[in-house]
Amino acid sequence: MTDYDHQCEVQLLRLYERVSYLNSDKCEKLELTNNEQMTLKLTWNAWVGGDATKKGLEMFCRMFENHKETKEVFDFAKGSSVQKMQAEARVMFHVTRVMQMLTKVIQNLDHLEECVPELRQLGGRHGVCGYNVPPAYFPHLGEAMRQLMSKDLGTWSAEHNALWEKTYTFIYTQMVKGEKAYGGGAGKR
Repeated sequence: MTDYDHQCEVQLLRLYERVSYLNSDKCEKLELTNNEQMTLKLTWNAWVGGDATKKGLEMFCRMFENHKETKEVFDFAKGSSVQKMQAEARVMFHVTRVMQMLTKVIQNLDHLEECVPELRQLGGRHGVCGYNVPPAYFPHLGEAMRQLMSKDLGTWSAEHNALWEKTYTFIYTQMVKGEKAYGGGAGKR
């Protein structure tokens, strides 16, 4: 397969996933009011505060602390302290990519069909044919993020928590769909 053929295939898959999402049942979509979208954007920007990579590393460290089994999936994190992980280029690369994807979702809350193909492809890369991350681990990162937001943002409320849980559930649900479709299936561990 030539590079051109590969690019065409990727674009066709993205188009398919985008149209699939647009035509999906309302219950499968993330429906947000304008106020909810603004709340998500404001809390994200306030929490990230210009240093998304730092917040991302904190998020992964919190997840590893809360769910020690998740650390075993990351070869670069096994047995590493926070200081050692900060110096590890693969850790920082991964953290940066995760935060870029989360930022993209938040920036496109009014046009989530722009993000769904990437989320599903990302899920596919995390499947048994890729990184082999159990789909049950996906929610743990969102839990860690909400815990840190609650700690760091003085205006955090139960409504904020519920809104972020709803949004992160949408994100990882799209990833699980991608893991099942493109990653060799989900839950075959």
